[in-house]
Amino acid sequence: MDSSTPIDRLRAGDEALDRGLRGPGEEIALLRGAGWLADTADLDAAELCERLMQIGSASLSVARLYEGHANALALIADHATPVQRAAISDAVRRGALTGVWGADGARPVGIAGRGAQARLNGDKVFASGLGVVALAIVTARTPQGVQMVLVDARDPARGDPAAWDVDAMVGSASGRFVCDGLSAVQEQRLGPPGAMLTEPAFHGGVWRLAACYAGAMQRLAALCREAHHNASSCEPLAEARLGRIAIEAQTAELWAREAARGFDYPASTPETVMFTALFAREACEQAAGRLLDLVERQLGAQMHRRASEAGRIARDLRFFLRQAALDGKLALATRLWTGAAAQTQTPPLACLQGADHASTIKSPATRCGCGTGRKTGRYAQGEAQGRIARDGAHHDRGSADRTRLD
Repeated sequence: MDSSTPIDRLRAGDEALDRGLRGPGEEIALLRGAGWLADTADLDAAELCERLMQIGSASLSVARLYEGHANALALIADHATPVQRAAISDAVRRGALTGVWGADGARPVGIAGRGAQARLNGDKVFASGLGVVALAIVTARTPQGVQMVLVDARDPARGDPAAWDVDAMVGSASGRFVCDGLSAVQEQRLGPPGAMLTEPAFHGGVWRLAACYAGAMQRLAALCREAHHNASSCEPLAEARLGRIAIEAQTAELWAREAARGFDYPASTPETVMFTALFAREACEQAAGRLLDLVERQLGAQMHRRASEAGRIARDLRFFLRQAALDGKLALATRLWTGAAAQTQTPPLACLQGADHASTIKSPATRCGCGTGRKTGRYAQGEAQGRIARDGAHHDRGSADRTRLD
């Protein structure tokens, strides 16, 4: 009998994904069989953080898809109508994978027509999970703001995986998705225009990415430890370097866990949730940069062998760390942390990208209270009102689409 865990099996299949020998269908079936797609909405933030770290330690490509699933379910929990929520919940219970496709290319997605004739046009790029995502939330530009639209993503003719001309995250089945002609009637729309930017969930949810990074970093540290144990001789410099690697990996994990804890903590203010998550992502990136240099020094040329697990994780992690407007996000987090957001009228990210609409703060009575939207009653203190809306605004002209690479 196979005694391997789902994580063991994800790890065993990651090289085949990286080489492009197949898509992630087997991995998604594995998550489905373990019940991990169906139970995501029942996890609190700490539980979801743990799972993301576990999956991230095995395959960043699969972690990217699972994080997108969690993100989509959180948006659905917050913004779906009762009819939408019931239909999607049923599909997820039966094993459907969901995702969020926001990045626009040369043909930004918009809505043409009105009423029953409303249709999407344009393309999504960096759409992860082509062929395995059943239901996607795509963003469309409208004069009123970014509109989320629920679309059936199962038509293979709409996906173009050849558009993924990147040397990393090959197993994420990413590429272009053509939206032309898909229905954008009111029943397909998720929330009003601008709902996607609701704070603190929009920036506060970045902790999920930090959890994926931390899992991969812990795996790299473990691989270095194994190599050290198997070395024929012990070099003092290598031993000291291994300690530094452990510190960087643990730093990332602690930041990810703290951001997840704050996301669920009832007394957390919206500002605290946002700056903690943004600082966590930044701290993980900085720690990852140091760790990757140390790992390459520790393992040497073997990291560049095509079959090297450490090399594969390093390639995927370096790419996954590249999110949009990172300097602007750090500036926003710093303003929130220092309280400067209460005084300024200049949204730091809007300065970089030119916002014309603002994100909003949901009231404690309506905002869900866990990683994916299961509980209520969070943010009992510190309603931030318009100052967070002003400082969080930076996603006009599709920049919300560029924030995430999924």
